[in-house]
Amino acid sequence: MKKLLATLTPAESKRLIARGILATDLVQNALKNGYLCVTLGTTSSYLVEEILGEYDKTRHIAGIVVPKGLAIIDGSKRNTDAIFHKGEYMKDTKVVDVLDKLGPNDVIVKSANALDENYVPVILLASPSGGTVGSFLGAATAKNIKLIIPVGLEKSIPVAYEEFCGQFGKDDWDYSIGTPSGVIAIHEGITFTEIEALESLFDVQAMPISAGGVNGAEGSITLFIEGGDEETARAYEFLVDLKGEPPFPKVDHVL
Repeated sequence: MKKLLATLTPAESKRLIARGILATDLVQNALKNGYLCVTLGTTSSYLVEEILGEYDKTRHIAGIVVPKGLAIIDGSKRNTDAIFHKGEYMKDTKVVDVLDKLGPNDVIVKSANALDENYVPVILLASPSGGTVGSFLGAATAKNIKLIIPVGLEKSIPVAYEEFCGQFGKDDWDYSIGTPSGVIAIHEGITFTEIEALESLFDVQAMPISAGGVNGAEGSITLFIEGGDEETARAYEFLVDLKGEPPFPKVDHVL
């Protein structure tokens, strides 16, 4: 077995996760034979870019975290969800528009805001109706539509969702530095981090051993990766090529 040490910035992780998701049989089948629905989110925007080649990722966002706090994007500057039917990009279409057509062989992708200590993805809710996830979660569960939740390990929090579940909603804050929000955990989805991405692309195992950095490495994650000689070498070459992914583009249309 060979050992590989690699540090990834948040942007590099997002690119890795996108390529890992795209490499899965589940997503390849949905993309070729059914529906692949990529809802709004920064990490999921990289997946859309991987499929289309060119894409304005700054418009594939509903909520965002910026230095001033939690924020939402000007609705007039947002794209709709990226819906693909048998490989064809359906412009100006939302997941709710095709929800009645989806089934167990189709996939919805929804980015998360956090990953709790039990590896459960957590999503912030600024909309009183639950936003995008509120529009499809019940139907996805009822119809066994596959739900993939991309989330970088940088978003790991050292508490369980149960510790703050039910303690606040978006209208319960006395003070808020940023947009007031509620929160929901998504137990029904497939959590997809850098770990799953590397496993889907290569026959290796990975685990985080360090986090953070400075001088542009803020939010980075350092991974211990292990596998056979050939697969570890392939992963190394892939990650070397991945290094230098530019930071997420500046978003100017924040409310």
